[in-house]
Amino acid sequence: MDLDEVIEELKLSKGAEALRLQWEVSQQSMPEGELPFLSPEFVRRACREVYLPDELGELAAAAGRRVGANPAARALAWHSYHCLFQSEDYPRGRVEEWPALGEVVGDDADVFYLLVILSGLPTMQRVHQAHSVPADIARDTMSDLKLWLEEEKGEHPDGRWRFTPENASWLSYHFRGELYRLGRLQFQMGQFAGRIRVFRHRGSGQVAALSEGGVQYRADGGRATSGESGEDGVWTSRLAVREGEVIGHPILPTGRALPQEVRLGTGEWEQVTAPGQLALWIHIPALGPLAHDLCGESFRAALGFFARHFPEWRFEAFCCHSWLFDAELEGFLPADSNIVRFQREFYLFPVAMSADSLLHNIFDEVPEDMRRAPRRTSLQRAVADHLTAGGSLRPSGGGCFLLREDFDWGAQVYRSQSLPW
Repeated sequence: MDLDEVIEELKLSKGAEALRLQWEVSQQSMPEGELPFLSPEFVRRACREVYLPDELGELAAAAGRRVGANPAARALAWHSYHCLFQSEDYPRGRVEEWPALGEVVGDDADVFYLLVILSGLPTMQRVHQAHSVPADIARDTMSDLKLWLEEEKGEHPDGRWRFTPENASWLSYHFRGELYRLGRLQFQMGQFAGRIRVFRHRGSGQVAALSEGGVQYRADGGRATSGESGEDGVWTSRLAVREGEVIGHPILPTGRALPQEVRLGTGEWEQVTAPGQLALWIHIPALGPLAHDLCGESFRAALGFFARHFPEWRFEAFCCHSWLFDAELEGFLPADSNIVRFQREFYLFPVAMSADSLLHNIFDEVPEDMRRAPRRTSLQRAVADHLTAGGSLRPSGGGCFLLREDFDWGAQVYRSQSLPW
């Protein structure tokens, strides 16, 4: 079916253009007749197998019947399935741009994209079976689906079930068998994406990070956002790889870039990871305190789990991009806080992060009046007091890595180094 016809039939506006990528390819592969993943029987069974309540299963089954009976909605459902579970190169970030479709499935539930994500159940089950994923880990991993659904439901006064394109983008990692919850934390198979290269000294084992070239940094060593690029003191990194040496700007383990260049001789320093190499991404679900011992247990479980069930995934580093790795938080919190102890286990590096995004994560929104901001946690109180007294936020860090060979939870291995710069 032609996309413009679908857009007109479903009255799509915002986000509709994001559907054009791979539309013709998806429609060529769409089977005739009923789409199996829209049948009420499949939807009910899928909801049970991912531990969703029967109430939601019935709502989703009814929605599946309506979507399957509407040619335009059916074509869109297949396209979404194709992008998430058949295409190997569809950019996952584009999913978040897809249009909301509450009217397509009626007034009882906004679950079009839930039907789409449930279509990936056979894919997930095949991966789990092929890699002998234990049932308890599969169950813990899938608990994230209910968590997101309940959070969306709780954010609206009408109490309706909702599932957004953003939810579908995130949960697709689970349903593709790429992400697993192991205790307190989640780990996702992916590629290292920090704009740095990581080296290890062949003799001492020390680890150093150099910035990729062409990255703008503030005078304090944090990444410059687009709004800060014209400020005084902003400088641009350079990286030169020559025979026998690498020249570039070092990143301190505390997440700050230095404007002075250093030279690493390749006879002494070996590159161990860089953008595009295999990695395990760390995700931190909203499951209560970030207890230090529980996090260490998760990392130990991850090392064993992926070695046993995905031995082909020879990753060199754990990594993460998160507001929790904003280095300035260490100045707001006591040394024994969970966040500070967590940060200190990693080598931090700068990523572009605005003060508003940091505030949104700390307070759940950007407060209009900081004097009236929530003060339920020690971090909220510390940041609110700082800003009320006239201070400002200048996020730095935001990214982190921990090389697999350096795992020694509690040792703070990178903070104990004495790098010459």
